[in-house]
Amino acid sequence: MKTILFLLINLMIAVSLLGCEQQAEESIKEKIQMVPNEEYVGNPNPTVKKEMKLTYEEKIEFEKLQKEIQLKNEVE
Repeated sequence: MKTILFLLINLMIAVSLLGCEQQAEESIKEKIQMVPNEEYVGNPNPTVKKEMKLTYEEKIEFEKLQKEIQLKNEVE
């Protein structure tokens, strides 16, 4: 009986926290103004350098594939 009551209380807390999160997200969206900055003189569509986030094993495999491609290009 205690475990059921404990689970119900935890469920109620989780639901209330999710509601608070949703309400906070909506209030933040209201505060953000999507107005273009007229004083900005830079590139309107800048190129962004995207770096891959790989695990150690993925990095090793990626480097191995790069070497294979370089060898194929050198042979041609």
